[in-house]
Amino acid sequence: MKTKFLKLFIFFLVLGSFAALYFTGKSFAESFNTVNKIEAKYKNVYSIAAYFYQKEEIPGYSQNMAFKGYFYYKRYKGMAWIYQYPFHKRQVLKNGRLYIVDKNMKKVTVINVSGEKGGFPPNVVEVIGNLTHYFKVLNVFKKTASNETTLVLKPIKMQRAKKIYVGFDSGNFKIKSLKIITYQGQTIIFKYKNVKLNGPIKDKIFRVNFPPYYKIIKAN
Repeated sequence: MKTKFLKLFIFFLVLGSFAALYFTGKSFAESFNTVNKIEAKYKNVYSIAAYFYQKEEIPGYSQNMAFKGYFYYKRYKGMAWIYQYPFHKRQVLKNGRLYIVDKNMKKVTVINVSGEKGGFPPNVVEVIGNLTHYFKVLNVFKKTASNETTLVLKPIKMQRAKKIYVGFDSGNFKIKSLKIITYQGQTIIFKYKNVKLNGPIKDKIFRVNFPPYYKIIKAN
């Protein structure tokens, strides 16, 4: 009797192990397929325009910072954020440099981020078509209620970003959100609305030639 019970126990144990391996393999295959579909789609995306909401959570500060504005990306031209709340300001990421333009103060702060491609917040959008070159995909999960598929990424090269969550519409894979957690404990969240892919965007949005009376400050 004990021998039969032991054999039965071992049988179900082995069966459970095979079932776990099957579903794990199936889940991995589905995740791999999702990542491939997203990369394939964004390899053919030459421009992105969207309205964005940005929130930053900084350790030690009781109040979070919130911003709103318009986001633009154009291949070979760069990325730009036109802030409309709580202030009017323009930021341009181009050729490995981040330009923070304060038109009222006639001042431009320039930050060299050339060594942080794929990890410097928030230029992740620029490399979605080649994600697996810059990131290790830690997880892929779907939220049925919000119809959102999220990729959990970790930069392959050590950078400011520790972990990155990129959310896409589960139907058309348009980007919906971006959450970046840095090694310093800072959390940066972007939510995108009215996303338009491959639409016309004027080149002047990415212009980084400034009048001679502008003060240029090199931050690093």
